[in-house]
Amino acid sequence: MSSTAHTFDVIIIGSGLAGLSAALRLAPTHRVAVITKNILGDGSSAWAQGGIAAVLGGGDTY
Repeated sequence: MSSTAHTFDVIIIGSGLAGLSAALRLAPTHRVAVITKNILGDGSSAWAQGGIAAVLGGGDTY
């Protein structure tokens, strides 16, 4: 088994919108690593749907 060492200036834990945005801003001037649970698109931001909520039914109040 071989081992390879990596060196980073910044390690970001989380691949949601905030983590990836920070990685993109830092990448031009820093060596950045993003640590995620599974794959980069697996963050919670996609599930949040932008925080959109609406009253749709006659019984809805908010």
